[in-house]
Amino acid sequence: MSRKRKSRAKHFTEEQIDKFRNDPNIRYVDHRTIRFTYEFRVKLYEAWETDQRQGIKKVLTDNGYDLKELGCNFIDTLCARYKQSGRPKNSKSNQSVGSIRSFRTNPKDNEYLISTGKFVKGTNGIRFSDDFVNELFHRYPEQSITEGIRKAGIDPEIVGYQRIYALQRRFDHPESFAGERSCYSEELIEKYKDHPYVQRITSKQFVLKEGFYDDACCLKRMKIDDILDLFEFDHKLLPVNFKLRMQYRLNHHERKGIGPCDTSEQVLRILRNIMSALEKEADHSLKEIHDMVKDLKPLQRKSLCQCIDSLIPDPGKKFTKKYILKTIGISRSSFYSCLKNAEYGLYREKKDMQDEEDVKTIREVLNHDKYPKGTRMIYMQMKKITSKQFGINKIRRLKRKYGITCTVRKANVNRQAAQKLLKKNRCPNHLKRQFRMHRPLEVFLSDVTYIPFGDDKMAYGSAVLDAVTGRLLALEVSESNDLKLAEQSVETLLRYTEPGKACIFHTDQGSLYLSEQFQQLVRENGFRQSMSKRGNCWDNAPQESFFGHFKDEVDFSECRYIHELINEVSDYSIYYNLGRPQWDRNRMTPFEYQMYLQNLSEEEYAAYLAKETEKYNRMKEKAAEKAIERAKTLGV
Repeated sequence: MSRKRKSRAKHFTEEQIDKFRNDPNIRYVDHRTIRFTYEFRVKLYEAWETDQRQGIKKVLTDNGYDLKELGCNFIDTLCARYKQSGRPKNSKSNQSVGSIRSFRTNPKDNEYLISTGKFVKGTNGIRFSDDFVNELFHRYPEQSITEGIRKAGIDPEIVGYQRIYALQRRFDHPESFAGERSCYSEELIEKYKDHPYVQRITSKQFVLKEGFYDDACCLKRMKIDDILDLFEFDHKLLPVNFKLRMQYRLNHHERKGIGPCDTSEQVLRILRNIMSALEKEADHSLKEIHDMVKDLKPLQRKSLCQCIDSLIPDPGKKFTKKYILKTIGISRSSFYSCLKNAEYGLYREKKDMQDEEDVKTIREVLNHDKYPKGTRMIYMQMKKITSKQFGINKIRRLKRKYGITCTVRKANVNRQAAQKLLKKNRCPNHLKRQFRMHRPLEVFLSDVTYIPFGDDKMAYGSAVLDAVTGRLLALEVSESNDLKLAEQSVETLLRYTEPGKACIFHTDQGSLYLSEQFQQLVRENGFRQSMSKRGNCWDNAPQESFFGHFKDEVDFSECRYIHELINEVSDYSIYYNLGRPQWDRNRMTPFEYQMYLQNLSEEEYAAYLAKETEKYNRMKEKAAEKAIERAKTLGV
């Protein structure tokens, strides 16, 4: 017989180790061990608490880790560690993934826990006190054990996840602890020895009569403590072991119809309590049905009405048909229509049967020859092939219902969504290429470009320029071309703007700038959003020009990692603003040109503006002439 071989720890290659050493989330790595930083370990633990294994998997994937590279047992090891040792601690121990240490008690922690009154000494260290277990059990599962401990003023980390998990397992699986014995005080024995539902009570035994389980089995949906209160047992005095045994018996009890234990006043009072509780449960159930009625299919609605009609009349005359129908939200006319109309609910079934026949006709047209057919082609060929004819809308409905698609010229869902977003959120071009006809820091141009670096790696840069001075105000770099990148650019820009000043923020019609979240951010910070014409780079020419010079002048091939690329971009940003003069800005650097414009008098600035306006008008005339020439030769 072959023996199952033990799985060995993952062995990392030198190349993998080199990559991990540059990862900000990894503190230490060798051929067999990875040690994460404390912050990342806490992030993994919180994900595990929320969604167990899938939570850890999502965090690792979102942070760019290849699960195959980490090894098949990596996530299992983390889960086992968190299950046994609880929340990570900021210490040198317990940081590597590869071995799981056992939980060790701290004498000082034990003394503190005992001093709270919620823990007592046991045979093997300390344990939860019976009163505290009762208190936690009473509020479980609406309140988790961890939350209950926290509300008691105790840090769950000090208690330890092992203790919490053991108690939770005890609450969730009463059958596993049904055999545990409890001790009962003389006071408890004296109090309940004559109770009509108690068969026997001693210091080590507390046995309830079969009649108790017969009368209580209809209350299974209620909490055990509430059931005990109905039968005039004080749930605070009874240990959890007793309640767990009782819950297990109730879950597996089959009603035998034994009847009441006797007809004493106490039994009658208990039975009245049960009747009152059952009425509340019935009302609660009817309200639940009320929330579901609107989503019922016709046949399900009919079955519900038939079930209500077959109910035995309530002797107490509370749950009459009228009361039930009013509570669940079904009118009497609808109720009797369901009962009397034999065809009620069958329309949909008949329609489905007809659709089944009709879709066969459509498939016959599709299979007539080897060529693919779309909706219109099916419509045009149907009569010739099958001697039947459907409307084109019916063909579309049946194709949609039965998932029949044509692979030829299939609709691009992403493109349709993008066009819808474009139509809804497109902004007008407020700038109209008047790049220099404003004061400094009044008009901002932004765009995103790709930055290839290292060995076939790709990053993205989001830049913001001052349209007047050409000064680079923001250049954020990320490995993801997402909304966060564009938002970071705006947040960086806010350092240079005055609150309340009306400014223009001009971009192209990229999906990032069309998103509602980004547009809301722009509005909240007082910007007036402007967009270029679709596919017209000249409307954002200074920004496009910057990216051209940026890629020509910076060598990204030497940057192997993203942080090296960020440093290179930061150095170029300083050089571009302070050390690189521009020919069409009086041979000044962008920063010098900004200072120059800000120091102009009103007369000097008016002269500057007149000069720029003249340039702008010449540009418009030239553009108009070119447009006319293009129109003359269009299609030739």
